[in-house]
Amino acid sequence: MQTGHSILIITGPVGSGKTSAAEAVFDMLSAKKIPSAVIDFDWLTAAYPPPADDRFNFRLGILNLKSILPNYIAKGINLFVIPTVVESEEEIKVFNELISGSDIYVVRLKAAPATLHKRLEKREIGSLLNWHKKRALELIEMFESKQLEDLIIDTENKSIESIAEEILLVWPGKTK
Repeated sequence: MQTGHSILIITGPVGSGKTSAAEAVFDMLSAKKIPSAVIDFDWLTAAYPPPADDRFNFRLGILNLKSILPNYIAKGINLFVIPTVVESEEEIKVFNELISGSDIYVVRLKAAPATLHKRLEKREIGSLLNWHKKRALELIEMFESKQLEDLIIDTENKSIESIAEEILLVWPGKTK
C-alpha cells in the first residue's frame, strides 16, 4: 500500500469514550471536508468463539481491517481513526504494518474507576456489566504500566466534543 497515511488509534479502558471520541473526531474532520474514515475495530473482531491464544480476536480484526483498507484508500482517504484497546507495542506495530510508511498516533483516554463504572452501568447489564467493570480496572493498570500512548486525555467532566477538539489540536496526522 501507499505511504502518506495516518492512523489515529484512540485507546483506553472500557467506558473511557473511545468510540464516541472517534466518531466526534470523524465528524469534525468531515465538517472540514477532510477525507477520513472511522473504523470501529471492535466490530471487526466480533466473532465467537475466539481462538484460545487470541481471546479478543485481534488477529481476525487485523485480517478484516487489511481487507477493507484498500477500499478506503482507493477513495482517496488517508486518515484513519480507529477506536480500540491496544495492549502492547507489538499490536501498534501490526497496525503500522497495515499501511507501509503510515504514521501512527495513539491517544489514551482515561477517567477515574468510578466514572468508568458509571458509564458502563448505562450500557451493560448482568454478568457483562461485572465483567466490563473488572476489565476496566485491569486495563487502567495495564495502561499505566506500559505507557503505549503519545498523548493521554483525562475525560472527567469533559464533553465528547471537547475531547475530540483536544485530539485534533495535537494529532500531527490530521494535516495529511
